Amino acid sequence: MTHDVAVLGGGIAGATAALRLAQAGASPLWISRNPRTGFKPGEHLSAAALPLLKVLGSDALLRAEVHRHAHSTYSAWGSALLTERNAIVQLEGPPTVLDRISFEKALSTQAIAAGAERIERDVVDVRITGQTWELKLEDTIQKARFLFDATGRKAIVASKFAPRFQADRLTCQFAIFKCPEKSTPRPVTLIEAEERGWWYLSVLADRRVVVNFYTDADLHGFANPKLDRNARQSKTISAFLSDYGYEICSEVKRIACNSTWLAPAIGPGWVAIGDASAAFDPLSSHGITTALWSAIQAADAFLAQDRQKMQAYADGVAQGVQTYLDARSRIYGQEQRWKNSPFWARRAAVA
Repeated sequence: MTHDVAVLGGGIAGATAALRLAQAGASPLWISRNPRTGFKPGEHLSAAALPLLKVLGSDALLRAEVHRHAHSTYSAWGSALLTERNAIVQLEGPPTVLDRISFEKALSTQAIAAGAERIERDVVDVRITGQTWELKLEDTIQKARFLFDATGRKAIVASKFAPRFQADRLTCQFAIFKCPEKSTPRPVTLIEAEERGWWYLSVLADRRVVVNFYTDADLHGFANPKLDRNARQSKTISAFLSDYGYEICSEVKRIACNSTWLAPAIGPGWVAIGDASAAFDPLSSHGITTALWSAIQAADAFLAQDRQKMQAYADGVAQGVQTYLDARSRIYGQEQRWKNSPFWARRAAVA
């Protein structure tokens, strides 16, 4: 059997594409593993994503108790002074701090209920014969006429046919901390710049916090086991952890967070969405919103069988990348305290 369309990869982009296609009666083949258990970083959902979720009929997912509104964000960026951005002055409303795993599972359940056929396998190889894609899985071969590549930065299909560009080598170390039962932490998000990079802390709905440190992968940083000790040597992050009695309760992990994109994001018989098309610095808070937008736009173009609409999607991705790079330069340019630090000097050179 040859399917009209297949979606490769899970995550928010893959689930959104599968859902949008299924809602239109396209019966997509969706090949992805189930979301892993535990904690998945990338929990900040911009309020700009709410209209996209409403388009999908998925906005009710945010009402689950495992998520919380992010009313207050504090940052020590450009100076040691801690400044607040309160959601009360944001016309679009507050962002949301997600339980990312729960959110992806709920979105996946919605896609399957709408009619997406899911195969929980990894794609081992992809090749095209004529106008048909052959997808080699671990134990079978599937065929499709059109592919949505939602396989993240690997972009296992799109990277074979389009050049990939990279603006930096940003990486993230992260861990989960928990506080005593009697402690009632203020539900905030904190950002703190330092000489080697920058820190991020966010309180989750269950009172645990995620602590991230961002620097470039090739720079001399510190080993993963030292994340806790280094966090204690910061100013803002350390004070919050100490005030509420937080202690590390998970292993420290590391993931790539570099700014990278494909050009173009489309080709004969395929389209890249989510991080496969463009992946941004977490400081931008664009990741989930871009995943939703790209999946919806690409799915609508495919459903319309409109080449101009698909080209407009690719042009939109390209314009979004340029807008993001300009904003990235401005934001990093606000920090002038460590001009001789390799991390900050690189970003000043780009600006």
